[in-house]
Parts: sequence; structure tokens; C-alpha cells
Amino acid sequence: MAVIGGILAALLGTSLHGHVVYAGDDGLPVGALLAVVFSGALALLVGLWQRSALLSAVTGVITYLVLGLFSLDLVSEVPLIVTGSSAPEQPPVVTAGLVWLFGQAVATVAAVLVCARVLGRDRAAGTAA
Repeated sequence: MAVIGGILAALLGTSLHGHVVYAGDDGLPVGALLAVVFSGALALLVGLWQRSALLSAVTGVITYLVLGLFSLDLVSEVPLIVTGSSAPEQPPVVTAGLVWLFGQAVATVAAVLVCARVLGRDRAAGTAA
């Protein structure tokens, strides 16, 4: 389940992360933020469903590994996740790529901590009853 969840989060999040909303001249990486939330929620779901914070972490690690592959230009000249540009001013898609790539790591840590806390409460409530 963790492998499937990680691959699913990477695929769907990557397809979502490039959506940029413009407020005047500024591009806001709304899609990347939503992709990070989705990835964290999916890692938390897997961990709670399987009742293991470790599987929540595995889901996040698998997602991050797939994102690493997506940020390389293995298949085409342009990677799926753009994290840099030779332009003097970085386009908003670069910001979105960085938010998605590094935000996913933060989402994994958050999902593992929340999962461990919820499962710890369940175990404590089970022993008290």
C-alpha cells in the first residue's frame, strides 16, 4: 500500500504542482501547495489505515524518490519538475517546482508525526479501557 500510495502521490501531485495563479505580476504556486497537502494527506492515510507510522514514512520516501526522478531530464530535454532556470529572474514554475520538491519532505515528516501521535493515543486508550 505504501508503494502504491507513494507513486500515486508523486504522479498526481506532479500533475497538479505546475498550476500557478497570478496576482498581478506575481505568480503564486497554488498547485504546488495543494500537491504538498495531498501528498501529506495520502501518507497519513496509508499510515493510519495500516496502523503504522513507519508505513506513513515509507509512503513519503517513495514519493520523494519518484519526485527526484521527475526532476531529472532522463526522458526529455525538460524535466517534469523544473527546479532551476538560466534566466536572470526565475519564472514562477521554478518556485512551484521547489515548493513541491522540498515541501513534500516537510509533508512526510508532518504526516509521520501526526500518525504516530494518533496511533499512540489509540494504543493508550486501548490499554486504559
